[in-house]
Amino acid sequence: MKSKPSLFIPFKTKRAFEEISDQIRELIYSGIFKPGDKLPPERELADQFKMGRMVVREALRTLEDSGLIYIKQGSLGGAFIKNADTEVITRSISDMIKIGNVTLQELTETRLAIEIVILEVAFQRIRKEDLDLLKKNLEDSEQQVLKEIRPLETNLNFHLLLAKFSQNTLFEMIIASIMNVTNSILLSVNPEREYFKRVLDYHKAIYKALKGKKLNIAKEKMREHILDAYRKISELNLISE
Repeated sequence: MKSKPSLFIPFKTKRAFEEISDQIRELIYSGIFKPGDKLPPERELADQFKMGRMVVREALRTLEDSGLIYIKQGSLGGAFIKNADTEVITRSISDMIKIGNVTLQELTETRLAIEIVILEVAFQRIRKEDLDLLKKNLEDSEQQVLKEIRPLETNLNFHLLLAKFSQNTLFEMIIASIMNVTNSILLSVNPEREYFKRVLDYHKAIYKALKGKKLNIAKEKMREHILDAYRKISELNLISE
């Protein structure tokens, strides 16, 4: 019986686990391995790479840390290709902020640039049902403000919805990462109730401008909104610049 050709290439190197992880990574990027696919068992990978199982295990751990695979234990377990998500990007941005490599100002500048572009793209593609979802989001936020409940998640979802309406998956992933970091920052501060009302007013103005097909107004209100958030967080001295 003819043996099945191997996808993997044996090699000789001092850092063998990196070579293994790089080969598997390229197979994922090229689409040979797709989300949900199961990698060959450790023993089979070790045989194909002509390496020990500990080296293979280290390579799989590297891929898991990179967010490309997940390890499932048990009789039906193994290494599986992971769906693309924002966890690794979010953790990297958050870590850089916490150790001081990225300032709040830099985060704000990046968020501002991306959200303005998202507005421009979403403006061209937004549908009536999308506007209805934004309206529902505003209604939920307003009810929370009236009940003196902090509408943090609802407010963040407003921005995630705009990214979704752009119909650009990469925009969605990037803004989700930025908003997750923003969320962790905002959870550490306690602005007054008037600030929540101000956020709601900005969101209402953006919605009204989009509905009225006034892109420049929507962009200006978004800019004012993001810069206002920057001032509020800076005022509370959460992160030193």
